[in-house]
Amino acid sequence: MAIYNYRAKDRRGEFVTGKIESSTAVLAEKQIEDLKLIPISIEETSSFYLKDFFPAFYSVTKKDVVVFSRQLAVLYQSGVSISKSLELLIEFTRNRKFREVLLKIKFDVENGMTLSKSLAKHPKIFSEIYVNMVEIGESSGLLYDTLVKLALLTEKEITVKAKVKRAVFYPKIVVSLIVIALVIFLGFIMPSFTSFYNKFNVKLPIETKVLVSLSNFFVNEWLSLFLGAVIFIAGAAIYLNSSYGKPLWDKCKLKMPIFGTIFYKSAMSRFVRIFGILYKSGLPVNKVFELVKNETGNKFILKKIDDIQSDVSKGKSITESFKNSEIFSGIIIQMLGIGEETGQVDEMLARVADYFDEELDHRISMLHASIEPILLTIIFGTVLFIILAIYLPAFDVVNFAKKG
Repeated sequence: MAIYNYRAKDRRGEFVTGKIESSTAVLAEKQIEDLKLIPISIEETSSFYLKDFFPAFYSVTKKDVVVFSRQLAVLYQSGVSISKSLELLIEFTRNRKFREVLLKIKFDVENGMTLSKSLAKHPKIFSEIYVNMVEIGESSGLLYDTLVKLALLTEKEITVKAKVKRAVFYPKIVVSLIVIALVIFLGFIMPSFTSFYNKFNVKLPIETKVLVSLSNFFVNEWLSLFLGAVIFIAGAAIYLNSSYGKPLWDKCKLKMPIFGTIFYKSAMSRFVRIFGILYKSGLPVNKVFELVKNETGNKFILKKIDDIQSDVSKGKSITESFKNSEIFSGIIIQMLGIGEETGQVDEMLARVADYFDEELDHRISMLHASIEPILLTIIFGTVLFIILAIYLPAFDVVNFAKKG
């Protein structure tokens, strides 16, 4: 049995709070209703709240939304009402935060609100695109198909993001380890060698002089370096998240060697796929642009999409507008043109999205094949330089000792 804190409304519409003992949140909700109260929120208590210290572990993830979409679709297709479906999902949802959200959604639905409007009250979990597609599904009687599409779309988003993260993870780790190793070497190991060489008054080669100078500078100015790094990182973070810096940084990311193409194709895959799905749903084109343009996660591409939207609103065709943006290759423009001529724009956009996904996989494979030799060369060169810098003076020390 667990203790639950609850917040509810009584018959007069006044808010009441309290605690109740129950085995599950669903049973707790029923017990609260037996008290002639309308439950608003129910939360399991504990001696301390881990979510206060580790909020990331208690947040609602994209995977939670995928599972929710699939399970709700199956239950709805089986003839179970939305309210009853939500009740079943609440009972079997492990994520405490998501369970609380579903309780609120269930409360709203049972009080006459549509599913889409109740979802819209939780924008951090259900995006505007998700809500609008559910609304279209409700009005067209195709809620099952819509929920399945949303699950597939969210799964694809998770997959693409995971691929991009894996692509940049290995280089990040290797570079970080190299920096940490150099800091330890220059700050703690090299000073010992410097003292040793000074005792014998040997002539140091240029490699050793460079390391000695770097080590002395690091040891003497470590506080200034640390404060400078903190100020630089903080300043860069503020600027790169500003309305001026973000578009510039996003544009630079797209022009990065090797990684730029990966960032570009992942952003465009998501944009094109969502655009195609929303376009097929029958929404006005301007509304589709408004919903989809923030989904790329790149301010530079967003500006280009604004230009496309402007051209379309002036009466230009989708194909011509996409071509003028200069962010799509010729083959993609041709595919889109064929789709527009045949009335199958949504199908062509889906194929374009698949093309971007295939290209993304290919680029990531190329990255793994090319980045490893580059990183190994950097590591080998750094280690070789350090070995030469340390051991070349050792020969002079040996000769000095023999003469002595």
